[in-house]
Amino acid sequence: MKIPRIEDLMLFVRAADCGGLSAAARELDIAPAAASAALKRLETALGTRLFVRSTRSLRLTADGERYLIHARTVLLAICLLYTSPSPRD
Repeated sequence: MKIPRIEDLMLFVRAADCGGLSAAARELDIAPAAASAALKRLETALGTRLFVRSTRSLRLTADGERYLIHARTVLLAICLLYTSPSPRD
Protein backbone atom coordinates (compact mmCIF):
# COMPACT_ATOMS: atom_id res chain seq x y z
CA MET A 1 0.00 0.00 0.00
CA LYS A 2 1.23 3.48 -0.87
CA ILE A 3 1.29 6.14 1.84
CA PRO A 4 -1.51 8.62 1.14
CA ARG A 5 -0.76 12.29 0.53
CA ILE A 6 -1.70 14.67 3.32
CA GLU A 7 -3.65 16.80 0.84
CA ASP A 8 -5.70 13.76 -0.18
CA LEU A 9 -6.52 13.04 3.46
CA MET A 10 -7.59 16.66 3.93
CA LEU A 11 -9.84 16.46 0.89
CA PHE A 12 -11.38 13.18 2.09
CA VAL A 13 -12.19 14.63 5.53
CA ARG A 14 -13.60 17.87 4.07
CA ALA A 15 -15.72 15.95 1.54
CA ALA A 16 -17.11 13.79 4.36
CA ASP A 17 -17.84 16.88 6.46
CA CYS A 18 -19.36 18.86 3.58
CA GLY A 19 -21.25 15.96 2.05
CA GLY A 20 -19.82 16.59 -1.39
CA LEU A 21 -16.69 16.98 -3.45
CA SER A 22 -17.64 20.33 -4.96
CA ALA A 23 -18.19 21.93 -1.55
CA ALA A 24 -14.93 20.44 -0.26
CA ALA A 25 -13.10 21.71 -3.34
CA ARG A 26 -14.48 25.23 -2.78
CA GLU A 27 -13.41 25.20 0.88
CA LEU A 28 -9.92 23.98 -0.03
CA ASP A 29 -9.71 26.36 -3.01
CA ILE A 30 -9.03 23.64 -5.57
CA ALA A 31 -10.74 22.70 -8.81
CA PRO A 32 -13.48 20.07 -8.58
CA ALA A 33 -11.52 17.91 -11.04
CA ALA A 34 -8.50 18.07 -8.71
CA ALA A 35 -10.71 17.05 -5.78
CA SER A 36 -12.06 14.10 -7.73
CA ALA A 37 -8.52 13.05 -8.71
CA ALA A 38 -7.36 13.31 -5.09
CA LEU A 39 -10.19 11.10 -3.88
CA LYS A 40 -9.53 8.54 -6.62
CA ARG A 41 -5.81 8.56 -5.77
CA LEU A 42 -6.60 7.95 -2.07
CA GLU A 43 -9.05 5.16 -2.86
CA THR A 44 -6.51 3.54 -5.18
CA ALA A 45 -3.76 3.78 -2.55
CA LEU A 46 -6.05 2.18 0.05
CA GLY A 47 -7.53 -0.38 -2.33
CA THR A 48 -11.12 0.43 -1.32
CA ARG A 49 -13.99 2.78 -2.08
CA LEU A 50 -14.50 5.45 0.56
CA PHE A 51 -17.68 6.99 -0.83
CA VAL A 52 -20.74 5.88 -2.73
CA ARG A 53 -21.19 8.57 -5.36
CA SER A 54 -24.22 9.64 -7.31
CA THR A 55 -24.87 12.77 -9.32
CA ARG A 56 -26.49 14.42 -6.31
CA SER A 57 -24.91 12.88 -3.23
CA LEU A 58 -21.81 11.52 -1.63
CA ARG A 59 -22.14 8.95 1.13
CA LEU A 60 -19.42 7.20 3.12
CA THR A 61 -19.04 3.46 2.64
CA ALA A 62 -18.45 1.25 5.68
CA ASP A 63 -14.72 1.36 4.89
CA GLY A 64 -14.97 5.13 4.48
CA GLU A 65 -16.55 5.51 7.92
CA ARG A 66 -13.75 3.47 9.50
CA TYR A 67 -11.02 5.26 7.58
CA LEU A 68 -12.43 8.70 8.41
CA ILE A 69 -11.64 8.18 12.10
CA HIS A 70 -8.01 7.38 11.27
CA ALA A 71 -7.69 10.22 8.74
CA ARG A 72 -8.89 12.73 11.35
CA THR A 73 -6.38 11.34 13.88
CA VAL A 74 -3.50 11.62 11.41
CA LEU A 75 -4.39 15.19 10.45
CA LEU A 76 -4.73 16.20 14.10
CA ALA A 77 -1.32 14.68 14.86
CA ILE A 78 0.22 16.62 11.98
CA CYS A 79 -1.36 19.87 13.22
CA LEU A 80 -0.06 19.23 16.73
CA LEU A 81 3.39 18.47 15.39
CA TYR A 82 3.56 21.85 13.69
CA THR A 83 1.96 23.86 16.49
CA SER A 84 3.78 22.35 19.47
CA PRO A 85 6.87 24.13 20.73
CA SER A 86 10.10 22.52 19.67
CA PRO A 87 12.16 20.75 22.36
CA ARG A 88 14.78 23.50 22.09
CA ASP A 89 12.33 26.26 23.14
